[in-house]
Amino acid sequence: MTTTTDDEGRFGHLKANAIGVLGAVVISMAFMGPATAVFFNTAPMVAGAGYAVPVSMLLALIVAVLVASSIAGFAQKLPTAGFAYTFNTYGFGKRGGFMSGWLLAFSYAMVGPMLFSGIGAFTSQFIQTQWGANIPWWVFTIIYVLAVWGIGALGITRSAETALIFLVLELGVMIVLFASILGHSGSHAATLAPFNPANSLKGLSGIGTGLLWAILNFVGFESAATLGEETRNPRRSIPIALFTAVGIIGVYFLLSSYTVAAGFGQNHVKALVSDSTPWSTLANHVWGLRFSWIVSITVLNSIFANIISGSNAAVRVLFSMGREGIFARVLGRTNRGGTPVIAITAYMAFSLILSIAGGLAWGPFGAYAFYGTILGLGIIIVYILINLALIAFYRRDYRAEFSLWRHGVLPIVASLLMLLPIYGLLWPVPAYPNNLVPYIVAAWLIIGFVYLAFVVRNRPEIIDAMGRAMGEEALAPQEQLITESWTGSPAGE
Repeated sequence: MTTTTDDEGRFGHLKANAIGVLGAVVISMAFMGPATAVFFNTAPMVAGAGYAVPVSMLLALIVAVLVASSIAGFAQKLPTAGFAYTFNTYGFGKRGGFMSGWLLAFSYAMVGPMLFSGIGAFTSQFIQTQWGANIPWWVFTIIYVLAVWGIGALGITRSAETALIFLVLELGVMIVLFASILGHSGSHAATLAPFNPANSLKGLSGIGTGLLWAILNFVGFESAATLGEETRNPRRSIPIALFTAVGIIGVYFLLSSYTVAAGFGQNHVKALVSDSTPWSTLANHVWGLRFSWIVSITVLNSIFANIISGSNAAVRVLFSMGREGIFARVLGRTNRGGTPVIAITAYMAFSLILSIAGGLAWGPFGAYAFYGTILGLGIIIVYILINLALIAFYRRDYRAEFSLWRHGVLPIVASLLMLLPIYGLLWPVPAYPNNLVPYIVAAWLIIGFVYLAFVVRNRPEIIDAMGRAMGEEALAPQEQLITESWTGSPAGE
């Protein structure tokens, strides 16, 4: 590992043992944004799946559990901040790891622009509705960027503490709302019709579209794997955090999808599909306008916690790739407290620029949908690559521990399921600008291949060192010898 480089910062060291299992669980759950996801992602889900929206959510829960199993399999051997970048380096080799990290960084980069544009617009609307003040959305976006930067700069411990407070509040309010809707819906809430795929608005493609957005709900559970260098006993803590976060929030998401279908009822599917804010409609119906503002406050609370946790994950991937020289090495520096302040600052600046640019081009909520679609497609591809890399990793480096079921069948099943949302995104062709998303992701991958070729030709030392910044420390000495005996290098090449 590289040692201290100057009096102001260190290179390559995050603060060890900063959080425990609870902190990792909280950050993963907050990154999923339970209230944010339900409020903003339900409308595009029902636009495809219609009354059968719980089918898409159930499939997404299955996918999340299977992917969590693959991530946990890696985390038990490689506790690292690099997540898929490091995992796939050890699974596919250095070039495969490079491209995985390249796509992961691009996908996670969309978290900030997506959420900052959304929370700015939502805050502006809330202020105008409650007090009649017309303040531009971008003013709030700037304020939130500065606030998240300040919290992030204080370190991962403060981020986890802040996220826990907001997480408890949002889950409590939303569960009470679900109970109110189901109690008010009467006979509508006593049917299993929403779980019938035949009730999908657009057939299999509709289920696929719903699955894309349902998986987007779960994006963030894997962020626990980016905390491997800062969590106590990470080989045990990270897998526990992954499954705990997926289990708790997965049941919550499934309940939310059933609640919105039952709340409108099968006879009012057109009203459900055409409603851009179905949860506001339901809250107004069961609580009245006098108390519906509580939902708005809860959503704002959720988005803020979501941004804090999501930014931490994005920053740590950026930090990891900077540490190994794929991005500017200055991003791999930390302060004396072990916090990657430079990476945080760079990411906040990037998020602010894209949030405002996208908001001015398509409106802030349009920017939320656009950046969210890029995030969804990119992370689905990353999930598939992790599944496949796990098979290669265990068959090659841990053959004695290889389980045909866990390390073979389940990753393949999860990967096949994730082809469905990709199909739903491609067909029928979505409206502008979301129709550009597949081409943007493809263009980014092409740029990555070109950059990889440049690095291999002109800076081969970067490729040679890939995976070592954390990988060699992650493996116990005897495990490292096993790896090198099979591969000839820590990266599997």
